[in-house]
Amino acid sequence: MCCVRPSFVVTFYGQFLLVQPTAKLMADYRLVLSSTYDECRRLQDFLEVMAEREGFSSGFLQELHLVVKEAFVNAVRHGNRGNREKNVCLSLESFSSDLSRELLIDISDCGSGFAIHDVDDPRDPDHVMKSSGRGIFLIRSYAEILDQQSDENGCSLRLRMRPY
Repeated sequence: MCCVRPSFVVTFYGQFLLVQPTAKLMADYRLVLSSTYDECRRLQDFLEVMAEREGFSSGFLQELHLVVKEAFVNAVRHGNRGNREKNVCLSLESFSSDLSRELLIDISDCGSGFAIHDVDDPRDPDHVMKSSGRGIFLIRSYAEILDQQSDENGCSLRLRMRPY
């Protein structure tokens, strides 16, 4: 999981075979943030640099920023419970093949998190006036939730997006 010092790492790989023989890992981006909402600006700057290097469209960058920011806010609020001593780790892996591109996103915190599949639909009339609960809906609107894991070290969420 993620309990290290805040940092920023970008590594590039030549060719890396994945599950599909034609898929190649283009780049691996990592960011460790303090568990505070003040880090949202640093997160945005990081995503802009990554999107420029990858050649993502401005429309996709907006979607990516919304998804990652919502996941970050959930990690700070529900995972680390606002504890500034804990960190949130972000990892993005960009893949391409002859047919498509994929971006795998991992967000990890140092807390217990919550069961993402148990979150109520904010469009339901019984939940529409609640002050929280829209973040997961927004994440699902733009990204595929591949996995969520939680153990004594923290909680991690794995997402997939298709850049354009």
